[in-house]
Amino acid sequence: MNIRLCLLWAFFAFGVEAIWKFSVKHITTDGDNDATETYLPLPSTDPWYRAPDGWEAAQPGTVFKVRHHAYNVSLVPVANLKEVFQVLFRSTNSLENATWGVTTVFIPKNCTQGIVSYQLPYDTSCLDASPSFGLQWGDPYGEIGQSLGRGWWVSVPDFEGPLASYGASIVAGYITIDSVRAVLATVAKEFGVKNARVGLWGYSNGASATEAAVEFAPKYAPELKLAGAAIGGLTPSLSTSGPMLRGTQVSGLLVQGIIGVTSQYPEQRKWVLSRLHQSGPYNATEFFWATYMSGWQSLLYYAYVDVFQYFIGGRADLEEPGMLAMFYREGTLGVFGIPNTPIFMYHAIDDDTTPIGETDSVVRNFCEKGSNILYHRNSWGGHNDELTNGRQRSLDFFGTVLGGGNTLPFPATGCETVDIKFMQDPNKPIA
Repeated sequence: MNIRLCLLWAFFAFGVEAIWKFSVKHITTDGDNDATETYLPLPSTDPWYRAPDGWEAAQPGTVFKVRHHAYNVSLVPVANLKEVFQVLFRSTNSLENATWGVTTVFIPKNCTQGIVSYQLPYDTSCLDASPSFGLQWGDPYGEIGQSLGRGWWVSVPDFEGPLASYGASIVAGYITIDSVRAVLATVAKEFGVKNARVGLWGYSNGASATEAAVEFAPKYAPELKLAGAAIGGLTPSLSTSGPMLRGTQVSGLLVQGIIGVTSQYPEQRKWVLSRLHQSGPYNATEFFWATYMSGWQSLLYYAYVDVFQYFIGGRADLEEPGMLAMFYREGTLGVFGIPNTPIFMYHAIDDDTTPIGETDSVVRNFCEKGSNILYHRNSWGGHNDELTNGRQRSLDFFGTVLGGGNTLPFPATGCETVDIKFMQDPNKPIA
């Protein structure tokens, strides 16, 4: 049997088993109540994971629901964790219409006034693979636990939104901002924490959400005073990076991105559906199987596939004027606004997923217009390596802007670009 067909059946079987396993012994709620005995249900079947009637009329950032004790923390393998709650709030989509979002907030055992909004890169058009559900089984990179260890609250938004719009930077930026608004309102009302300092952190696709947020914030949320943002492995241009992915070990990101971005654009989604082969080895059904896969599953299933083969006209179908306009609008960062918060930017010089030259250009543009940035260009490793290599420096940056633990020397004004060669020692714990 074809190895990819075997993988597909394996994912299907795993999904069915997961739905059965994690739907047993749960308590769901429709309102602002306690949540579960064991595990939350899948977002697609969870009645709490829905906006209330009349939600569209509310202002962005308005809190609709708070789910206390969202996880059974005795079952969650996250270090330094005291409790978890979730917030559902109003936001804005890529077409500037009303949408809503959810964020999951981890409370540290020893709290400070600092909050890290951590945009976890989850790289999928599958709603049921959103962080609010998946983090019940742990912290994939350890960064949540490490942040909690510094005493910071950690908010992890489902920044792709209720349509799982992977790759759509505009809605991701808006949801990130509104998640911060909602969390600040909730911690003030529910926990008496006022005047909290907030930092944003994201790597790879999480960096796109974070970067879009800091560009939008001055106009979209002028009342929001962010303490800083750590942005690593940024993809400033989908138009450049997208075609580079086909036929590589990360081809699945291109499939997920086409599905995710077009979820925000009905006309472009219709175009994609009309141009996919309906039969043969590369067909529409197989293409949209990605909507049932996590990011990791799609990386395995679509590895080294020439994604253009799914389309009748090949690459040309994705370069149709409407598609190009959509990809440019959603995937070109550095053009929406000028950040007014300190930024720690880090990128591997030999990044094999997103060229460093484009991040260089974004930094240069921001710096010429008055931004405050420390930019580390690391000559050690590639895209995946810098996720780990940049972690300690990011935590220390937040130590500088939020307080707590080690700090990172940061320019008081203006910008500083530093070429470094740094590999995180795997035997040295990150703190």
